[in-house]
Amino acid sequence: MSWSLMEALTAENDYNQHIRRFLNILLGDDPDTAHLELIDNYNAQEAALRDQLLQLVQESLSRSDEFLYRISESRDRVAFAVEQKSQLKHQLEKIANSTAHP
Repeated sequence: MSWSLMEALTAENDYNQHIRRFLNILLGDDPDTAHLELIDNYNAQEAALRDQLLQLVQESLSRSDEFLYRISESRDRVAFAVEQKSQLKHQLEKIANSTAHP
């Protein structure tokens, strides 16, 4: 289960990186595409559509970041539970061995 959570976390992080790059391209902050004029800034209708798209992408990214945070928290809890189980198993084995061989 912990491994599946780690894979989901990695996949979501990769997705976030693509969304962040897309957002940077739209904002004109991407160094590889900054020289391109993707939208005519003098056209008010295109600018309004771009602003709506930017808002949707930012909301999506925010939700994705929240999902990553929750998955990471869950993974940490699972890892903690697995560690506790392992420690409990070792303690019970010690007790079983000490009572079996007095």
